[in-house]
Formats: sequence, C-alpha cells, structure tokens
Amino acid sequence: EMIHWRMTDEESKKPEYCDMTTEEIKNARCTIFLGFTSNQISSGNREVIRYLCQHNMIDCIVTTCGAIEEDIMKCYNPHY
Repeated sequence: EMIHWRMTDEESKKPEYCDMTTEEIKNARCTIFLGFTSNQISSGNREVIRYLCQHNMIDCIVTTCGAIEEDIMKCYNPHY
C-alpha cells in the first residue's frame, strides 16, 4: 500500500501543499528507507533484503560496515 502511495486531490488542497505545482503533486510519492546493521546479512536476513531490493520495494539503504569477526567466520564455513 505504501509503495504505491500517491497524493490524492483532497490531500493536495491542504494548506501545507498550496505552494506545490500540479506536476509536483502528480509525482509526489512515499520514499522508503531501509536501515540495518551489517550483522543482518550474516544472520540470515540477506535473502529478505535482496528480495526487497530486487522488487524495488525500497528507495534507499542505510547500513553499517561489517566487523572483522564476520569476515573470519565466512572463511571457515560458507554463509549466505
């Protein structure tokens, strides 16, 4: 529902949107940010995050860099 959100005619008539042009109102949409720490990838959520990206369900990713123990862990056994 949020992915396809567009500003309605009723919303565009609100005072806070009065300075927007018709084109800006037509193109207004929700921006979805996904924030996660690097351990989410090695803990098994990689496929979920990949699915969200592949299907354009998020607009921006904010993450942290991985720690050395994750790199060492991946050297001993395959991880996804």
